[in-house]
Amino acid sequence: MTRELDIALTAAGLVMGLRDFCDSKLAYDGQDEPITLLSHWGRGAWELPAELAQYAPLLFQLHTELSAVLEKDFPGMWHYEVVEQLGWAIADWIVQHDGEAPSRAWVVTTLVQLAGQFFSRAPPADWSALHAVLLRYTADLPTVLLSA
Repeated sequence: MTRELDIALTAAGLVMGLRDFCDSKLAYDGQDEPITLLSHWGRGAWELPAELAQYAPLLFQLHTELSAVLEKDFPGMWHYEVVEQLGWAIADWIVQHDGEAPSRAWVVTTLVQLAGQFFSRAPPADWSALHAVLLRYTADLPTVLLSA
Protein backbone atom coordinates (compact mmCIF):
# COMPACT_ATOMS: atom_id res chain seq x y z
CA MET A 1 0.00 0.00 0.00
CA THR A 2 2.85 2.40 0.75
CA ARG A 3 4.20 2.07 -2.78
CA GLU A 4 0.82 2.92 -4.33
CA LEU A 5 0.42 5.95 -2.05
CA ASP A 6 3.95 7.15 -2.88
CA ILE A 7 3.23 6.84 -6.60
CA ALA A 8 -0.07 8.70 -6.17
CA LEU A 9 1.68 11.49 -4.25
CA THR A 10 4.31 11.68 -6.96
CA ALA A 11 1.58 12.01 -9.60
CA ALA A 12 0.03 14.78 -7.53
CA GLY A 13 3.43 16.50 -7.40
CA LEU A 14 3.70 16.42 -11.19
CA VAL A 15 0.27 18.04 -11.47
CA MET A 16 1.28 20.62 -8.84
CA GLY A 17 4.16 21.58 -11.11
CA LEU A 18 1.71 21.96 -13.98
CA ARG A 19 -0.47 24.13 -11.72
CA ASP A 20 2.53 26.27 -10.77
CA PHE A 21 3.29 26.75 -14.47
CA CYS A 22 -0.30 27.88 -15.03
CA ASP A 23 -0.22 30.21 -12.02
CA SER A 24 2.77 32.08 -13.40
CA LYS A 25 2.76 31.62 -17.18
CA LEU A 26 -0.58 30.73 -18.70
CA ALA A 27 -4.08 30.07 -17.37
CA TYR A 28 -5.06 26.40 -17.19
CA ASP A 29 -8.55 27.00 -18.54
CA GLY A 30 -11.16 29.71 -18.57
CA GLN A 31 -13.86 31.04 -20.84
CA ASP A 32 -12.53 34.59 -20.45
CA GLU A 33 -9.03 33.58 -21.50
CA PRO A 34 -8.34 33.46 -25.24
CA ILE A 35 -5.36 31.12 -24.82
CA THR A 36 -4.93 28.59 -22.04
CA LEU A 37 -2.84 25.51 -21.43
CA LEU A 38 -5.88 23.39 -22.27
CA SER A 39 -6.41 25.25 -25.53
CA HIS A 40 -2.78 24.49 -26.46
CA TRP A 41 -3.25 20.90 -25.34
CA GLY A 42 -6.36 20.48 -27.47
CA ARG A 43 -7.55 17.43 -25.58
CA GLY A 44 -9.52 17.03 -22.39
CA ALA A 45 -8.88 18.36 -18.92
CA TRP A 46 -8.68 14.80 -17.62
CA GLU A 47 -6.15 13.70 -20.23
CA LEU A 48 -3.61 16.40 -19.36
CA PRO A 49 -3.03 15.34 -15.72
CA ALA A 50 -3.11 11.73 -16.94
CA GLU A 51 -0.29 12.56 -19.38
CA LEU A 52 1.85 13.70 -16.45
CA ALA A 53 0.72 10.97 -14.04
CA GLN A 54 1.99 8.21 -16.32
CA TYR A 55 5.53 9.19 -15.27
CA ALA A 56 4.90 8.86 -11.52
CA PRO A 57 6.06 5.20 -11.32
CA LEU A 58 9.30 6.17 -13.12
CA LEU A 59 9.96 9.03 -10.69
CA PHE A 60 9.18 6.82 -7.71
CA GLN A 61 11.53 4.12 -9.02
CA LEU A 62 14.36 6.62 -9.55
CA HIS A 63 13.76 8.13 -6.11
CA THR A 64 13.96 4.68 -4.54
CA GLU A 65 17.16 3.75 -6.38
CA LEU A 66 18.87 7.05 -5.55
CA SER A 67 17.81 6.80 -1.90
CA ALA A 68 19.41 3.38 -1.65
CA VAL A 69 22.88 4.66 -2.59
CA LEU A 70 22.97 7.81 -0.45
CA GLU A 71 25.09 7.86 2.68
CA LYS A 72 23.02 10.73 4.10
CA ASP A 73 19.58 12.23 3.56
CA PHE A 74 18.50 13.90 0.36
CA PRO A 75 20.10 17.33 -0.13
CA GLY A 76 16.73 19.09 -0.39
CA MET A 77 13.07 18.43 -1.10
CA TRP A 78 12.81 15.90 -3.97
CA HIS A 79 9.11 16.46 -4.58
CA TYR A 80 9.44 20.25 -4.79
CA GLU A 81 12.75 20.43 -6.62
CA VAL A 82 12.50 17.49 -9.01
CA VAL A 83 8.93 16.18 -9.26
CA GLU A 84 7.17 19.56 -9.45
CA GLN A 85 9.87 20.96 -11.73
CA LEU A 86 9.32 18.05 -14.12
CA GLY A 87 5.58 18.82 -14.15
CA TRP A 88 6.43 22.46 -14.94
CA ALA A 89 8.81 21.38 -17.73
CA ILE A 90 6.20 19.11 -19.32
CA ALA A 91 3.61 21.91 -19.28
CA ASP A 92 6.14 24.26 -20.85
CA TRP A 93 6.97 21.67 -23.53
CA ILE A 94 3.28 21.35 -24.41
CA VAL A 95 2.97 25.13 -24.85
CA GLN A 96 6.20 25.40 -26.84
CA HIS A 97 5.27 22.52 -29.16
CA ASP A 98 1.70 23.37 -30.16
CA GLY A 99 -0.02 20.98 -27.76
CA GLU A 100 2.14 17.94 -28.42
CA ALA A 101 3.15 15.86 -25.43
CA PRO A 102 6.88 15.31 -25.00
CA SER A 103 8.36 11.95 -25.83
CA ARG A 104 9.22 9.55 -23.06
CA ALA A 105 12.90 9.97 -23.98
CA TRP A 106 12.64 13.74 -23.48
CA VAL A 107 10.91 13.26 -20.11
CA VAL A 108 13.58 10.79 -18.96
CA THR A 109 16.41 13.09 -20.09
CA THR A 110 14.80 16.06 -18.34
CA LEU A 111 14.22 14.00 -15.19
CA VAL A 112 17.84 12.84 -15.13
CA GLN A 113 19.04 16.43 -15.59
CA LEU A 114 16.84 17.66 -12.74
CA ALA A 115 17.97 14.78 -10.52
CA GLY A 116 21.63 15.44 -11.38
CA GLN A 117 21.28 19.11 -10.50
CA PHE A 118 19.46 18.20 -7.29
CA PHE A 119 22.12 15.70 -6.21
CA SER A 120 25.02 17.97 -7.09
CA ARG A 121 24.41 19.28 -3.55
CA ALA A 122 24.96 15.81 -2.08
CA PRO A 123 28.34 15.01 -0.54
CA PRO A 124 30.87 14.37 -3.33
CA ALA A 125 31.54 10.94 -1.82
CA ASP A 126 28.05 9.92 -3.02
CA TRP A 127 28.43 11.24 -6.57
CA SER A 128 29.90 8.12 -8.11
CA ALA A 129 27.05 5.91 -6.87
CA LEU A 130 24.44 8.51 -7.84
CA HIS A 131 26.01 8.88 -11.28
CA ALA A 132 25.86 5.10 -11.78
CA VAL A 133 22.13 5.10 -11.00
CA LEU A 134 21.46 7.99 -13.38
CA LEU A 135 23.42 6.25 -16.14
CA ARG A 136 20.99 3.31 -15.93
CA TYR A 137 18.26 5.69 -17.13
CA THR A 138 20.18 7.34 -19.96
CA ALA A 139 23.70 7.15 -21.30
CA ASP A 140 23.52 10.80 -22.30
CA LEU A 141 24.30 12.96 -19.27
CA PRO A 142 25.41 16.20 -20.95
CA THR A 143 24.17 18.70 -18.37
CA VAL A 144 24.09 16.56 -15.25
CA LEU A 145 26.44 18.08 -12.72
CA LEU A 146 27.66 14.91 -11.06
CA SER A 147 31.19 13.91 -11.96
CA ALA A 148 31.82 10.30 -12.83
